[in-house]
Amino acid sequence: MNRFTLMTFLLLLSVLCFGQEVETVSERFHYQYLKKEQKKEQIQKDNEERQRNWQEELATMKANLAEGQRVSDNVKIEVQTEVQDNNLVISVAYETLVVADAADDYALGKYTIENSNACMLMCNFLKNKLENELADYLKEGAKVDVRITGATDGTPIRSKIAYKGEYGDFTEKPISLNGAPYNMTVTQKTGVTTNGQLAFLRTQGVEDFLKTQVEPLKHTENMFHSIAVENKEKGGGYRRVSVEMNILGAFAEVEPENTVKP
Repeated sequence: MNRFTLMTFLLLLSVLCFGQEVETVSERFHYQYLKKEQKKEQIQKDNEERQRNWQEELATMKANLAEGQRVSDNVKIEVQTEVQDNNLVISVAYETLVVADAADDYALGKYTIENSNACMLMCNFLKNKLENELADYLKEGAKVDVRITGATDGTPIRSKIAYKGEYGDFTEKPISLNGAPYNMTVTQKTGVTTNGQLAFLRTQGVEDFLKTQVEPLKHTENMFHSIAVENKEKGGGYRRVSVEMNILGAFAEVEPENTVKP
């Protein structure tokens, strides 16, 4: 075999080997991509099952409440869980089906969660899930975005309602009021003179519960947002609270790598 023939043979051999390696790497990336896509699909299926189970558990909790904590059948409490990008979003809210027959909502002028059996049930349900099933997503340093909406009905406040300072004094605290940015002030000295202040304090009752009563949230990085709503309609069914909690990056580890599908 002369020198030219030998060089040609070696060149052909290297091309074949290199091409085989490229194909192997491509197949490996494709496998990883498919594997991660399968994981994401399973996460979605698991989430659908989670929501079904949680709604059933919430109904069971409601049915088993002690006499003094009963929530009327007229009050419907719903929980929703969604996977958005890498995040797990949990929403809990309740509504009164027939406002004229409202029960278990805040009494006029009241703002602590103990004044609403429905709100207490909602908070205790969240506590149970965050401390148990979701504890793995709430390791120290995890980021949690919490939006709490408090609402009042249209009954005007005729005289100042005493604020006992349960949640501290607030001066020019940025919140959302009726869909617009607002700087809220409520102190023991000012008391409560507007429905916006009352709606805000209802959000603070829930925020205080989550901060002080839910163990995992004592070690996470929490961002709380207060949303106050002054409904024009009158009735206990318009005096309520809802919570949306976003656990950021809960599923970050299954995000597909920056590879190109073959």
